[in-house]
Amino acid sequence: MAGSVTGAAALLHVSQPTVTIQLRQLESHYGIELVRRTPRGMVLSPLGEQLFELTEQVFDLHGRIVDLLGSSATAVRGELRVGGVAPYYVMRVLAAFTEAYPGVTVSLQLANSATVIEQLAEQRIDVGIVGQATLDTQLMALPSSKQRVVLFCRDDHPWAGRDGIDLMELADAPLVMREQGSTSRLVLERALDDRGITPQVTLEVDREGVREAVLAGFGVGISTEVEYVNEPRTWMLPILDADVFTEAFAVCLRSRRHAPEVRAFMAIAEKLFDAAEIPNPS
Repeated sequence: MAGSVTGAAALLHVSQPTVTIQLRQLESHYGIELVRRTPRGMVLSPLGEQLFELTEQVFDLHGRIVDLLGSSATAVRGELRVGGVAPYYVMRVLAAFTEAYPGVTVSLQLANSATVIEQLAEQRIDVGIVGQATLDTQLMALPSSKQRVVLFCRDDHPWAGRDGIDLMELADAPLVMREQGSTSRLVLERALDDRGITPQVTLEVDREGVREAVLAGFGVGISTEVEYVNEPRTWMLPILDADVFTEAFAVCLRSRRHAPEVRAFMAIAEKLFDAAEIPNPS
């Protein structure tokens, strides 16, 4: 379920060598191969895949038993650890959640989608809002509205004052790009690659650093339309010749979807998404 020996060790609260030794003992005892060791790491064997499917069911059942014994079916209390990529979306869901369940202590960590998914897998957070769909079978995801990806420049840039730009114009433009793992970066790079354009990245920074880097003159920055801060020193540049967007997904571990606080968060997120109370910027 953890996706790696390190993740499994963290999930079980034991050391990585302990997991490795127990795995080898299990293979030795039954004379089987559960994992195959490659230069890139370990992958499950066909038998390992079958065993993984069964153990997923065991963990799911275990989680349901713990949730049943630990609280009543309707009690939502304690702590909820949330990870998110887009404050615009996360805060609206959290506002509705805390209004409905004031007795729950909520903590929030902002990161990119890859980090949030990793934190979920290692159970360092309980739920998350990410900007990309995931094929991870241990996660359950609810999609919401799309977020349009835009660019922005400093107010003294030659593009300032324009209605927008075409992708081909980015071929020679210095770009301030989000860090690896960012969904907005991923979808923009895909759109550029479809046009045969290699971006000229001058600086990679996190979400908070993009605006400051643009103001410092490093180049044109990337954002989503809902997160762009309209201020006199910058100018937003919609992409005119392509639909480049991300989506927000509420996600949780499938094995913990029955936990009262997780179930409540996902239900509120689904309600807001379905009711379009979180508007679609596209």
